[in-house]
Amino acid sequence: MQSIRHNALLRAQSICAKIWQQMKPKPSIKGTALPPLDPHISRDIGLTPGEEERLRHRWPSQSTRHPYL
Repeated sequence: MQSIRHNALLRAQSICAKIWQQMKPKPSIKGTALPPLDPHISRDIGLTPGEEERLRHRWPSQSTRHPYL
């Protein structure tokens, strides 16, 4: 009888743990920089070369390497 109660408790805990893992929010992406633009995508969007260069520039505040800049 003791082992049946123990197994039922473990089963209930494992189900609760699985539900909790699914409900947990996904971690957010660190940093504020956009992913690098692919030349093909930038052509599809219709960016000029100047706009493309401006989007490629990374300010120090967009990097997590030096967060105090």
